[in-house]
Amino acid sequence: SFFPGEGAIAIGYGTSRVRSVHKHALGQLAQRAGVPQPYLAALVAGAGWQTELATRILNTHYNVGEGSTRFLAREVKGEVRGVLSDKYRRLDSRPLVEAFAGECQKVGAVPVDGTVSDTRVALKAIVPTLYEPVPGEVLAFGIEWHNSDYGAGLHALRAFILRLWCLNGATMENALAQVHLGARLADDIDLSQRTYALDTKTSVSMMRDVVQSTLSAKKIEALCEGIRRADDNKIEWKNVSTRLAKKLLKGELDDARKAFESEGVVNLPAGKSVWRASNAVSWIAGQTEDADRKLELQRLAGEVLNGKSDAEVIA
Repeated sequence: SFFPGEGAIAIGYGTSRVRSVHKHALGQLAQRAGVPQPYLAALVAGAGWQTELATRILNTHYNVGEGSTRFLAREVKGEVRGVLSDKYRRLDSRPLVEAFAGECQKVGAVPVDGTVSDTRVALKAIVPTLYEPVPGEVLAFGIEWHNSDYGAGLHALRAFILRLWCLNGATMENALAQVHLGARLADDIDLSQRTYALDTKTSVSMMRDVVQSTLSAKKIEALCEGIRRADDNKIEWKNVSTRLAKKLLKGELDDARKAFESEGVVNLPAGKSVWRASNAVSWIAGQTEDADRKLELQRLAGEVLNGKSDAEVIA
């Protein structure tokens, strides 16, 4: 059941457990109920009657419309951060981080960046070797590990490109894209815990293999060749603006256009090309303070360079 609060709502499950609701979990609740997320968020943040309306809407959907459907609620310190399917595959991030760090160390990759938000975590490591696939474009290559315990993304490993002139970063397509979906949660707590441990163990094994292949000389040379092609592929802004308009906010799109069409050759590569367009998005990511949005923009930069989204690659 849902309860109104001042500028927020609370969720109660069981007999006496009442928890606040994170904005990410609120978005998941809205999506499952078929309620427009911006509308519900505006109600929750509004006056008293608006918050009461939000709780009434959710209570009606989940207690009348959804019936006996079960969900997995994940919480931290009294705050629900994810409302997920009872088939959600839980993965313990701690052994995954240890495996990622261990395999990076074996191939000589060093940590360079990390992002932790309320709902996701990402770590990056690069191979300490410089590459120049295009004259004047000095790059480093590495790998990014990403996971979310709250349904804010896949468990994934991605190749990562860092342009050293300005530290623009682009994250490429998934080398490992593991959807958090498994068997339905058992009512037996001990059985669920054993499944949890086995799922994590399997993911750790997969990760070790993928880190090695992603940072191999063969993979890096393939990325260099992709950058050469992107630099040779000359375009105008209109060739990419329509696609980017679907994923960038208006202000972000305007900033990317201005950067792409400028005469600058420090923050972005010279020449109007797909490589420059990718860096225009990377540059915006570097100016973004929101950790989650920064990750999203770096992946979008990779999509521009690669020509495909994660969804298209997985399909």
